[in-house]
Amino acid sequence: MVLVHNVTLSKETKVLVWISSDNVKAVAEKGFKLIHAASDYFYLDCGGGGWVGSNPNGNSWCDPFKTWQHSYSFNPTANLTAEESELVLGGQHLLWTEQSGPQNLDPIVWPRAASSAELFWSGPGGNISTALPRLHDVAYRMRQRGVNASRSNRSGTVAFVSIVP
Repeated sequence: MVLVHNVTLSKETKVLVWISSDNVKAVAEKGFKLIHAASDYFYLDCGGGGWVGSNPNGNSWCDPFKTWQHSYSFNPTANLTAEESELVLGGQHLLWTEQSGPQNLDPIVWPRAASSAELFWSGPGGNISTALPRLHDVAYRMRQRGVNASRSNRSGTVAFVSIVP
């Protein structure tokens, strides 16, 4: 809204950037505090097929599936000056209901969002190999509490496909 429409807003307005991480720089340049929720990193319902429109190859507009590694690789202050970086308040993983339901909430959504919680808590530039044990622990605790968090059986180890606290 702040990039497309000519609106007057207080500089105390918090702006949710959800269409693309490419829009963050322009929002920060306008001096607004912002929350990252970019579709190219944080859409939890993406990657399930063409349920929401499709392109010629049959995928939806929000494919591919956003793995925890992809979300964790996000740098919320990329391309921002030091002053603009101070405007980044945090991030948000989004879940839209067109492609979501009981079948994917526990196994896909909850585990994957833990990676962004880790990212926004620890800061950008995190190391995937050092984050992995912490995320494994979160997945284990989820399963112990009845959350059917997804896992892989490769080599008998638990590996995240996705995560959320």
